[in-house]
Amino acid sequence: MNIRRPSFGFAMAGLFAASLSVAAPTSSSAGVATRSPAAGTEPQLQRALNRYVTHHVAASGLEGSLRGYSLSPALIQLRRYVDPGQKEPKFVCVVALSLQNREHEIVAEIRGSAATTGASQLEALDAAAHSAVLRVPGALAKARERADSSRWAQR
Repeated sequence: MNIRRPSFGFAMAGLFAASLSVAAPTSSSAGVATRSPAAGTEPQLQRALNRYVTHHVAASGLEGSLRGYSLSPALIQLRRYVDPGQKEPKFVCVVALSLQNREHEIVAEIRGSAATTGASQLEALDAAAHSAVLRVPGALAKARERADSSRWAQR
């Protein structure tokens, strides 16, 4: 039985892909980390999601309360449907926001969803991002509560 060694180019491509998958996201001014799109996600959709989340965080005044934490958005699902007997498409969108502490540990996972009829996929993405950002204060309060109780337990 012969075991073939992978070509140098193939090995380098694998190392490059692995390095991209573990790279830490960079943080924007509003506490929203920009991340590379997941496999199968169009880059312009990920950029739009990052913008929408940043906008909704700023509009809701959450920047100050996110001090010490960051949000990392990800597109989970964006599907187009046309219901039987209907002519207008329906977009269903689900996004996730990972709430991370200073050590880049995920302390909460927040989901937002939207279903829009007669709207564009970007409008559905925006609505789902807004839905997720609305849940951030509750997740942030719980994360801080857990961190405080953990500090007390360590004393």
